[in-house]
Amino acid sequence: MSVTRLMLPGAVLAVGEVLIPAEAAHHARVARVAPGDQVEVLDLAGAVGIGTLARWDGKACVVEVANVERGRGEPPAPLVLGLAALHTQAFDWAVEKATELGATALVPVLAARVQGGRHAARVERWQRLADAAVAQCGRSRPPAVAEPQSLADFLASASGVGLVAEPGAPMPGSFQPSADGITVLVGPEGGLTDEELAAVRAAGFVGLPLGPRILRAETAAVAALTLAQSLAGWLR
Repeated sequence: MSVTRLMLPGAVLAVGEVLIPAEAAHHARVARVAPGDQVEVLDLAGAVGIGTLARWDGKACVVEVANVERGRGEPPAPLVLGLAALHTQAFDWAVEKATELGATALVPVLAARVQGGRHAARVERWQRLADAAVAQCGRSRPPAVAEPQSLADFLASASGVGLVAEPGAPMPGSFQPSADGITVLVGPEGGLTDEELAAVRAAGFVGLPLGPRILRAETAAVAALTLAQSLAGWLR
């Protein structure tokens, strides 16, 4: 049975009735959700109210919440993706897939081979895409999309186990991340420059090979997030 998920940022979710205003209820209206149908309400901060549609009240609706889950679908520690700022369509796609794969933060990185200059204007759009992807995949909160950062600033703020997508690098062994989690870095089309890669390694990042084929940057982001979590034992 399909479940309709409604986003209600800032809601205080608890067992009982929750009023969903018209704008937030729009998706349920389009999906022709009827009283008695399953509905989930996401506060986009980690809580999911699970229940049924009790009734329609004009264009608003009331959901009867039977249970509240917290942290559903979230990794056990932070999972940060630093991805070179790509052209719009590619980065949009990467935001959605990184959300589905559990990234808790996404940082557009302004590496040397990044093209275009309007990346900062797209942050709000990327956050909306992440919010929508959370509802689609059933996790409890979206990654926080940061303002674009220089590579130096990204490396200065990185924490946890650092992994950088690097063709030809030896495969690292399995590891157990601390509470600081994992930071994954993926460069732009054409890769990081030799100088950038040297700075990344100096910051403690370990190379992460992604196979014998040349991947587009957005594909590499998906592969790197998946492999990093597999090595950490987070996909079990």
